[in-house]
Amino acid sequence: MFKKEETGRRKRGGFLPIVLFRLSLSMCILAIFALGVYQAFRYFTGQSLMDLTRINPREVVVSLLTSDDISKTISGILGVSVPTKNLLPGSGSSGVTKPGSPRPTPSGSIILKFAVIADSHSDNEDLGKALAQAKENGAKFVIGLGDYSDTGTLGELEKAKEVFSASGLPTYLTAGDHDLWDSRDKGKMATANFSEVFGSPYQSFTASNIRFILLFNGDNYEGVDSVQRAWLDDLLHNTSQKSVKETLVFLHEPLYHPTSDRFMGAAIKTDEGKEANKELTKQAEELRDLFKRVGVAGVFAGDIHAYSNYDDPQYGLRMVTAGAVTSKRNSQKPRYMMVDVYEDGGYNISDIEIK
Repeated sequence: MFKKEETGRRKRGGFLPIVLFRLSLSMCILAIFALGVYQAFRYFTGQSLMDLTRINPREVVVSLLTSDDISKTISGILGVSVPTKNLLPGSGSSGVTKPGSPRPTPSGSIILKFAVIADSHSDNEDLGKALAQAKENGAKFVIGLGDYSDTGTLGELEKAKEVFSASGLPTYLTAGDHDLWDSRDKGKMATANFSEVFGSPYQSFTASNIRFILLFNGDNYEGVDSVQRAWLDDLLHNTSQKSVKETLVFLHEPLYHPTSDRFMGAAIKTDEGKEANKELTKQAEELRDLFKRVGVAGVFAGDIHAYSNYDDPQYGLRMVTAGAVTSKRNSQKPRYMMVDVYEDGGYNISDIEIK
């Protein structure tokens, strides 16, 4: 009897190396999984672990609580449908609001529908589908937020233009950083190729008493130059446009983002050992302050490759980033936005997947 028990103990003890091996194997698997998650996080957000220490938790919480897309984000992560009803305040907006305050619901009937696309990166097939869907959904025109090409060659930009023209929709476009690469590489003005194909990368127009401003901030080296800034200041302080109900601003790079450093002047590229462009960061701060003072009703941007809808915690500006048309470096399915404008100047945004 005692002999059997002793033998049993020795037998169980003999498995210790196997237990340790299994434990080590499990830890290795967990480490590989964690590394994969971290690499995916860096890939899609442009942040490192050090970047997380610079995030203001309060700003993140405020932005999430006032975000129209919180349920979509959860749905994307969990792979399930999450109801949106009563999760958030109304998505309409008119002018500057306090950070975290409910957005007023637009009133009256819809007077204008338009589409917003960004970051097609030469995926002209999906670009064509997005434009066709937008037209079917009643868009009167389309606004493009940049990066219609991978490297900004004339050939790439001309192919994108063919797709825009084939849609039959009036098109208003600003340039993204990728649209400048070939021109700069060949020693030309950064916007040379884009301007040759599409015209000026910044412009303004009015539709249904809403003022639309396309600002060019896609140059990661120069940002918004003095000529464009003077044009912008004059435009925003032009008192002759008394019939304008609201002003909407469109640009390539966000002026602020609650969870990513990939906004104007703050794209810290640790792999390349580069520091943030403080001059561009200063420009972004000045533009946010300017837009607050003149009562801009919304700032639309691209570049992030993810749809997000949030409030600037410092200035109360309503901000939106459009999801990418391309599937490259895209944590979401290819998509675009539709915007419905109401009689009072308020608006609602629909984030739409490309079918």
